[in-house]
Parts: sequence; C-alpha cells; structure tokens
Amino acid sequence: MAEPRIVVSDGEYRLLKKMKEKGFREGTVKEAARILGVPESTIESLASLLSSKNLLSVETRSVKRYRLTERGEEALRRGLPEEELLAVIEEHGGAAPVEEASRRLGGQRLAAAMRGLAGLVRVSSRDGVKVVEATGDLGEARRRIERLKRVLAEVAGGKEPSDREALAELLKRRLVAEEELREKRIRLLGDPESILSHVVASTGRITSSMLADGSWSRVHLARYDVRAEPPRVYPARLHFLQEFIEEIRDIMKEMGFTEVKGPLVEVELFNFDLLFQPQDHPAREIHDTLRPKLPPVSFEEKLADMARRVRRVHERGWGYKWSAEAAGRRVMRSQMTSVSARLISGMIYGEPPAEPMRFFSIGRVFRRDPADARHLPEFHQLDGVEGWSGYTFRDLLGTLKEFAERVGLEVKFKPAYFPFTEPSVEGYARLPDGRWIELFGAGLFRPEVLEMAGLDYPVGAWGMGIERLAAAYYGVPDIRKLYTRDVSEIKAFRVRL
Repeated sequence: MAEPRIVVSDGEYRLLKKMKEKGFREGTVKEAARILGVPESTIESLASLLSSKNLLSVETRSVKRYRLTERGEEALRRGLPEEELLAVIEEHGGAAPVEEASRRLGGQRLAAAMRGLAGLVRVSSRDGVKVVEATGDLGEARRRIERLKRVLAEVAGGKEPSDREALAELLKRRLVAEEELREKRIRLLGDPESILSHVVASTGRITSSMLADGSWSRVHLARYDVRAEPPRVYPARLHFLQEFIEEIRDIMKEMGFTEVKGPLVEVELFNFDLLFQPQDHPAREIHDTLRPKLPPVSFEEKLADMARRVRRVHERGWGYKWSAEAAGRRVMRSQMTSVSARLISGMIYGEPPAEPMRFFSIGRVFRRDPADARHLPEFHQLDGVEGWSGYTFRDLLGTLKEFAERVGLEVKFKPAYFPFTEPSVEGYARLPDGRWIELFGAGLFRPEVLEMAGLDYPVGAWGMGIERLAAAYYGVPDIRKLYTRDVSEIKAFRVRL
C-alpha cells in the first residue's frame, strides 16, 4: 500500500522546491531570504505551516547585536577625543597648555580624552602654566586608540567585535550600544529530494498548462464547501458625509444656482460688518470667534468706497464710531454668509452680480461651540443667495420648500430674527423619530446690507448646517456619529442617495 502523501499549499511547495534547487538546508530567515530570493515575511509564514507538518523545524533564539551610537558614529568620522589630544601634545613637544587643548577639543571632548588616556597623560604645572603632558612613551597610547578604532569599524560594518576588552570600554563610554534581537532559524527535517517526493501541492483549480504538461496528476484538488459565504468586499468610495455634500451640490446646480468659493481665514468686514452686525456684538468676542495670530488687513484703495459706505451705514444705524481697524481683523470664518457678502459686494466677480442672481457656497466654518449631539466647533455650511427686481419673501420660501422636497425632507417655518435679514424665518426638519431639528435660517437682506454692498434689488439669503441636514436625511440622532472613526460603523452605515 502506497504511503499517503502530505498535502501542502502551492506556496509551501514552491518554497521547498527553491530550497532543493539552491541547496539550502539550514540557516536564519534572513539568510534564507537572501539565498532563495523570497521575502522574509513570506518565509516566516510558510515555515510555520511546514513546521506544523513536520517537514521543517523553526527555532527562535535571542542574539546580541552591537551598533554605533551617535557619539560612536562621530568618533569614527572625526576621530576619538584622545587622538586629537595626542596630536596636540605631540605638536607642543610632549606638553601642551591646557588652555590650548581645551580650545582645540572643547571642554567635554578634553575631559573624555583625559579619561581615555588615564595613566598615560597627566596635568601638571610648568612655569605657572598648566599643561597636559605624556607620562611615558606615547606608543602605548596609540596602540590603545587603534584597538578602540578597530572595534568601532567592526561594529559599523556589522561584524562581530574581535576585542572584547575594547568592546567593554566602548560600551562603557556609550560609543557602542548592545541590542538583543530575536532570530529565527529554519532547518529541513530530511533530504530535500525525499521530502518533495512525499508531498503534494494543493490547488483550487486546474489550468490548461497543467493539463498540457501532466502536472495535474501530481496536485491535490482542494475541496469546496458550497455552503460557505463568499468574502465581503468593501470597494473604495467616498465617505458618506462627503457623498451627501456632493448630492447637495448637485441639487443646487439642478435648481439653477452657481457655486462660488471664499477663504477660510476671513476679515471681519465680510464676516460681520457687511452683514450689519455691530462691532460691539457679543458674537465677535474671543469666546465665540476663533482668531488666528495674523496681522489685521488695511483696506486697499479698491475697498475705500465700500469702507465709506459701511462706515456711513453703521454709524447711522447703530449710533457708534465705526473702526476700520476692527473691520480688518482676521477671523476663521464663522458663517458661509461671508462668501455671500463677498459676492454681492463685487469681491468675487469684480462687481456686484447682475440680476437675476442665484448663487450658493458650501464649505467649513469654525465656532467656539462645545461638541454635543447638535453642535460641532467645525462643521460644513450651505449658504445660498438669490434675487431680482420684484423678488419677494414668498419666492424665498418657495425655493427653500423646493430644496427640502428634492432632499426628501419635511420642513416647517417659524418667524425668527437675524441681524442682516428682515423678515426672517427658521426652518425645521422632521427626524425619523418624530422630533424636529432646527435646520436653517433665512430671510431677505436688510436695506442696510444692500446699501453697503451697492445692490439696488431685493435679495433672499439662507444658511444651513450640512451636518444637521445630513443627520435629518440619514436619520442620525447625534451629528457626532457622522465623524466616527470606527471602521465597523462606517462600513455598516446605510446610505440612501
């Protein structure tokens, strides 16, 4: 009766075959990788499998290795401190002034050199001057230096140090460091030819080449479990929040709006002043607004007319002395309406937009809000503006209602107050659990805002938090879940685009 063969994987079989071809019987994993041309990680993995089949042994042992420290590398490159000191002593005829030696070597290297040449040099006084002098023949000092340098070179070259006494000195001086490494050795448990004759490679399919050369008869076909589940495949895709933002961008464009963009670091003129927010408003304080450490902007000539209009409107409407310096301070934009302010004042296209006007912007905004289920210190905001002669509040509500229907949300409106719109409303969306969440603020720009911007027709504006909109859209009760870093949660998140 034929002796049963040992079934091995295709990778295991190829490794055994390579070991036979290259004549490798025993050695470290690193040596095997170099000789066989196979990555170390592959050899370690396959060796472990072959070991379980008693075809190969794997032995792990600890070995000591030595390496140069930074100081050791410097000593090999520049020379040992005692070499320099010896050169200085020889230049001065066997006795060098301490002051000169210290200047040439530096205080720390001079001290190290004196320790390295202990018993061979000394400090004495000659004619009131302290000198470093040799106590005898300098040949012994040179031989000591050469021994240390030879071991330094051996360690640098990855060789085993030949002088244990010199090695101990270098370890003590921290020019060489000792490391303990775990090294794996593998060894075939038998003759390679005999082992290959007792194994059969396992495969999941028979190829045309195997049929052609007859090797199909020497392989073992793996059994298939038809009840086994196929592997889960997670193809690359955008994050679901980014996908949602792209969906909102598409909806706005389908409704006839054009996207505009603005800077993350804004000046208060566009973030607050053009929106008719007084300069002493609490929202401008440091506890609400993030301020980068950047110098304020001084308005250039092209902004002079706008600055005069802003000054006139603020001082007339709020009754205080408006400051151009305060308007030029830098802030991290706290609302995307700052981009709309740039747009209507002509800072994006060079002049205020002609009617009919329909623009939107999507981007990140920053506030000093504590993170909770409904607030984040950094989030995305959608801002939209539209207007033309005869534009009314009813037109604005109709646009917002159409947007909500396209997103698939039920909304309701409630009267509200905002510094730069009148009349104003807040919009609320219903969550799947029946709760209503505040979604956006909207209204018609006040006459003061239009005057400062230089527009002569009515304009409607609205702003909404993308994260709150996404939470309502996806049915997520806590907007922090939209930024989860738990991979399992991200994979399990169900989207409905």
